[in-house]
Amino acid sequence: MSQADLEQLARWRAVGARRSEEVVELATRVLKSSKTGDQEWAIREQLAIAALDIGRLGLANEQISLLSSKFPKSPRVSILQGLRLEAQNDMDSARKVYQGLLKIDETNISAHQRLISLSLSTPQTAIPLLLTYLDTFYSDAAGWSLLADLYAELGLYAQSLSALGHVMLLQTWDSDAVCRAGEIAYTWGDYYKALKHFLRAAEMETDITTKQPGGKSRSWWGVRQATKRLLEGATTDFSTVSSDSRPSLKQIQSLSELATERLLALGGSDLDIRRKVLAGGNETVR
Repeated sequence: MSQADLEQLARWRAVGARRSEEVVELATRVLKSSKTGDQEWAIREQLAIAALDIGRLGLANEQISLLSSKFPKSPRVSILQGLRLEAQNDMDSARKVYQGLLKIDETNISAHQRLISLSLSTPQTAIPLLLTYLDTFYSDAAGWSLLADLYAELGLYAQSLSALGHVMLLQTWDSDAVCRAGEIAYTWGDYYKALKHFLRAAEMETDITTKQPGGKSRSWWGVRQATKRLLEGATTDFSTVSSDSRPSLKQIQSLSELATERLLALGGSDLDIRRKVLAGGNETVR
């Protein structure tokens, strides 16, 4: 055991890295040395989680028992006990542990997250739990992103776009979230709204110094597909973009040509395939 081992474990805890197999190896070695200083209990907690991750239930049980004896009323230890029940496939008992923790403290973020995780296979159950969680922890962009996915899975595209709106508000730099909003709007059939989001994402990815597009093609493919649908006459009566804010057919055609130009300018080993796709199976675009 070396000081480097202690420092490495501390770094992984600080950034929330699991690295489970490596944690088990390092933490076991560190604990055997009895030179953990004031980090012993943090390391045991870290080791318990890592052991559960890789199915070392005996090792996990040992750490959880020691932690329970040392901190008999600790919510963090209760979370470990819930995780152990999950590892044993006793989901109902695990759920009761997390619900009990929330009765004591409704701001227990870990209990909220585990309850949500246990319900993800049933979006109708997970969504109310997630909404309750976000009422308290509004700034969790990942939570809003998950909510958007769950709504989309149920075909509730308006609600999905609303959830993504919170992601874009919290992470104003996140062009991927804007592009996702375009994809949801496209799936919904609101092609004007989709085009608006795809163009915004493409703008965010453009180098403001050189005015050159970034290396991502996803947003430009979105522009190409949305303009294609609009040029084909696939408009929608329920578009959330007002009629006086919609581009003209001439502008849509220009945007389609610009998207083609940008996609070809990206180059890459798949350029020939991209040309064929852009040509729609006809003559290859140059």
